[in-house]
Amino acid sequence: MTRTYVWSQLRHRGRRALAVVGAVALGSALFIALTSLGAGFREAAREPLDGVAADVVLTRPDDGTPSQQATRGVRLPFGLSTFNSEELRDIESVEGVSVAVGSLQIWDFGPRSTVTIAGVDPAQHAVGPGRVLDRNMVRGRPLRTGERDVAVLDQHYAAFYGTGVGDQVTVGTRDFTVVGLLEVKDSSQAAAANIYVSLADAQQLAGLRVGQVNQVHVQVGSSADTEAVTRRITDRVGTVSAITPDSLVQIMGAVGRISARFSTVAAVVGAAGGLLLSWTALRGLVAERTREIGVLMAVGWSRRDVVRTFGLEALVLSAAGAAVGILVGMALAGLLSYLPTPEIVTGPPGAEGHAPAPAEQAGLPVGFSTTALATAGLTSVVGATAAGMLAARRATSLKPALNLVSS
Repeated sequence: MTRTYVWSQLRHRGRRALAVVGAVALGSALFIALTSLGAGFREAAREPLDGVAADVVLTRPDDGTPSQQATRGVRLPFGLSTFNSEELRDIESVEGVSVAVGSLQIWDFGPRSTVTIAGVDPAQHAVGPGRVLDRNMVRGRPLRTGERDVAVLDQHYAAFYGTGVGDQVTVGTRDFTVVGLLEVKDSSQAAAANIYVSLADAQQLAGLRVGQVNQVHVQVGSSADTEAVTRRITDRVGTVSAITPDSLVQIMGAVGRISARFSTVAAVVGAAGGLLLSWTALRGLVAERTREIGVLMAVGWSRRDVVRTFGLEALVLSAAGAAVGILVGMALAGLLSYLPTPEIVTGPPGAEGHAPAPAEQAGLPVGFSTTALATAGLTSVVGATAAGMLAARRATSLKPALNLVSS
């Protein structure tokens, strides 16, 4: 009897039923789309560091005094100072730091262009530029431990100059034999350079002492502790500039910050708004049938029977709304994935020259969390069903005679 009554009402009150389905679907779709958007911005902020397996990239700003370095030839990037070997050991010893690997980025100012050179420790493959060389070679081989006067080139830079494996490339006044070409992918931008040489060669080219570096790639034991670890490093070695996923979200602008930080709150508000609309629609659905409720109770239906019947109707409508909302939310998230992510520079301040050619601009890496889908569906179904049963309970609190005379 209950099922027959419910199905008959769904057929004859299509507008009200669609209103409930639409309200529930709206809340579910907003929840899924907004949580996916926030997760997409957080993932986009992690991508530039993923290729080097780092949670933090540290640099040290100079003290602001005019540089005595020449503006032609090999030099350190403007605005950056160095860490020495003792400071690197201090960083490694900070609580929460798993691995800290130093590298050196330098510039070679020529008469017509500026070339970016990365000094890499070939013995370090887990974190930093060594990982990029180990995993992104397209021709030849990476640098070897203890090897000198050899180089690996970014393939776009090599193609521009028609240079291949076995050729010579000049940095400053020294010639290096090219032993490999690599592709600097989007996720490897934290270690982007035109030419990669051994750390010892880079230090010698820049006139630095052994152990001096100007970038430190840090891997943290738990990514949730990144900000706390960065503060401890600052306390230990003084002022540093730290590139973290949170700082990259800041670079993405207001939309990125709001989406990454407040997406869950916004999604909950959206879901709550959908539930409020569904409650309003369900209450209207019940209010239209106050007289019917009086008739049902007059012919022997108990209050429990009425509440259960309206609860079943609300369950069917909310389940349909949740299903539609999940599909719409996934479609919206799919459209959001076409949003271009802003270009993020994670290295030292740039110089005019041959930057590694970027890959085709990727869209926002939006994904679907099983937890978010389940939460959206469960919240919609439980919330709307409870709203329908509550509205029915309020209607049945009146005496049947009062229900019969009310409209």
